[in-house]
Amino acid sequence: MNGFAARRDVEEMATCDPVDARSLWRMSESGKRILVICPTLRDRMHFSRPEIRAAYSLEFRGTDEATHEPGFDGPRFLQETLQDVQRRRGEFQAVVGIDDFPACMMAALVAERFGFPSPSFESLFLCQHKYYSRLRQRGAAPEATPRFHVLNLSRDPTPADLPLPFPVFIKPVKSYLSILARRIDTFPDLARLAVEARLRLAPLAKMFDGLLRASTLDGEFREVPGSALLAEELLSGRQVTLDGYAFQGRVVPLGIVDSVFFPGSLSFQRFEYPSRLSPRVQERMARIGERCIRHIGLDGTFFDIEFFYREVDDSIWIIEINGRMSSQFAPLYRMIDGIDLYAMQLDMALGRDPGGREVWGPDRDKGTVSASFVLRRFANATVTRVPGEQDLRRLRERFPEAFVEVLVKEGAKLSDELQDDESFRYCLVDLCARDWKALLSRFEEAKALLPFAFGALPGPRTGSSQ
Repeated sequence: MNGFAARRDVEEMATCDPVDARSLWRMSESGKRILVICPTLRDRMHFSRPEIRAAYSLEFRGTDEATHEPGFDGPRFLQETLQDVQRRRGEFQAVVGIDDFPACMMAALVAERFGFPSPSFESLFLCQHKYYSRLRQRGAAPEATPRFHVLNLSRDPTPADLPLPFPVFIKPVKSYLSILARRIDTFPDLARLAVEARLRLAPLAKMFDGLLRASTLDGEFREVPGSALLAEELLSGRQVTLDGYAFQGRVVPLGIVDSVFFPGSLSFQRFEYPSRLSPRVQERMARIGERCIRHIGLDGTFFDIEFFYREVDDSIWIIEINGRMSSQFAPLYRMIDGIDLYAMQLDMALGRDPGGREVWGPDRDKGTVSASFVLRRFANATVTRVPGEQDLRRLRERFPEAFVEVLVKEGAKLSDELQDDESFRYCLVDLCARDWKALLSRFEEAKALLPFAFGALPGPRTGSSQ
């Protein structure tokens, strides 16, 4: 597999209006299509591959980027999508969302309205709302669930509101890219975070709560709004992600990916597959994952479960459960195992068995290793140069298997893109090699072929003198 695209390239492939875009790739004009809700840039890169375009008839509606623009009205977009599908009911055979929010939730609501195969909205909600998800995790795997407590921000928190001892880990019950997820050591730190959370989470929480109101879920799921914070006991260990899917009642693990962080930070440096954890620990994680997925009721989609493994006491702890594929890892599974997660997701949306059950095997030597490398800076800057077509072509010739995502635009600030609270991503590079040493060497060579350049941020404007 190879994939090379800067943001502008994919926008030319699939330019979508945020409300009623119809980027069509059809097998035949008369064939029914799969409606893809708010695909990300990465999704559009994968859906542009010839083998996908030849096998599936896709119609895009909206883009993920548009959902993060100020003023985007999620419930309105959903209502207009429902009306459009109703008018054109005979043209669609399935609906799918790849990214967890809002795409997956919107796709589930559309599917439930028109009877398309889909994970239930309730099961996706129980993955995405981190408080209600913790309740289900505790019911299925109490030994792997940390102590936790919800903080409603409808009023200022007081010390009595937090029964857990400091330090704690705080995260929004609904967020993205680890925004506002951090260690908190004192109550004054918590109070400051609460003020920041009210400002930064309001638009996201409003959309999340609006989609919940559009569903038929019971009122018990509406007691804790999307603007709340979740406090958890502090965890540590080796962080990994278990990937798998659930289909027609069967929970299928695929693999485990190791997370590697930049030293002294919570920012990911790379993701390595296959995992270097012992087969015994990986099998334990798969069993815990199966119990949780069944208890949540997730079916007809991928899942990923982030874990900590603590070697000192051989314990396993659930960080969070996501009811969607780890799309960033899709190239790794294709390189190592020869499976196409995007094709498998489309098959599940059509009600077809996605296969891939032979992939799981933590005790097998797969003969090749892979990683998704994250290029970051830890200070904001202006992007003065991004790789051009010739640069990408040279990289493609040297590393035919690579998958590269250029995440920024020339002339923009790094902070113009969605980022975490610590650093600024600007490119992803996925590669494979015969061993880990060779993989790191190939990455350094690949990075040298990607001529990014950065400059100082523009200073404040000053008035001209007369």
